[in-house]
Amino acid sequence: MPILMPALCSFVYIVEYGDTLYSIARKFNTTVPIILHFNPNINPNIIYPGQAIFIAESPPEAIIYTVKQGDTLYSIARRYGTSVENLIKFNYLATPELIYVGQQLVVTASLR
Repeated sequence: MPILMPALCSFVYIVEYGDTLYSIARKFNTTVPIILHFNPNINPNIIYPGQAIFIAESPPEAIIYTVKQGDTLYSIARRYGTSVENLIKFNYLATPELIYVGQQLVVTASLR
C-alpha cells in the first residue's frame, strides 16, 4: 500500500535497528516534536526497525536552539534576527506562549 506523505515533509525515513526519535532528529537536523507533528500516530516511546517516519528536514544551516530559563520567543527571535511569527510557524508551535526550559527549537539562517 503506498504511503501518502504530508505536503511539507521532505521524505520518508525507514527506521533502522538502534534508532531513537532523538537520534533520527539529530541525523536530519530537526527536533522530536517536529517529527511527532508529522507523525501523530507514532508512539514516541516505541519505534521499530522498518517503520516509516515522515521527515521535514531542516536546511543544513539550521541550528537547534535549546530554551533556557528566562527565554521567550521574542528574546530568541531578537537574538537570531528573526520574528516570533517565523519561530512559531517553523516549529509548528500550537501554543507559542508555552515554551519550556530544555525545549528545542529550529532556527534557520533563512529566518535570520
